[in-house]
Amino acid sequence: MTLALALGTALAAGPARPGERDEVAVPSSVARGARLFDGTEPLAGTLSGHSAPLPGAATRCIQCHAGPGKSTAAVPGFAPPLDRRQLRETLPRRGGPPVAYERASFCRTLRTGVDPAHVTLPRAMPRFDADEGQCAALWDYLIQAISE
Repeated sequence: MTLALALGTALAAGPARPGERDEVAVPSSVARGARLFDGTEPLAGTLSGHSAPLPGAATRCIQCHAGPGKSTAAVPGFAPPLDRRQLRETLPRRGGPPVAYERASFCRTLRTGVDPAHVTLPRAMPRFDADEGQCAALWDYLIQAISE
């Protein structure tokens, strides 16, 4: 491709839209995961042993968990923080053997309430009806690298 053709193609595309930045945008899956985590986008779920769906406010992850790059001061000791380290590193959880999550095991745990080491999550943790897209987005958000 010649320089003249490349320049012509760039000019034909027109100027950047107002507010558009040169920096790399947050992937849409990470942005969707953030909305699922904070409850802006609802995530359906029930409590273990119950069939009635929980109200949206009760299924917001942020109600109990600190997310990536967030302080755990808001939820001390109630539920573990959810970030790259907590999910990807092999760590003991809930008195069970050490375990690390992959996306598939994370999604299975959200749906069933049983972690990869076959330890059952507390009953207060909703069992989510997350589809593959929701689960992938939530995973992408939680394991993102946080620059400080």
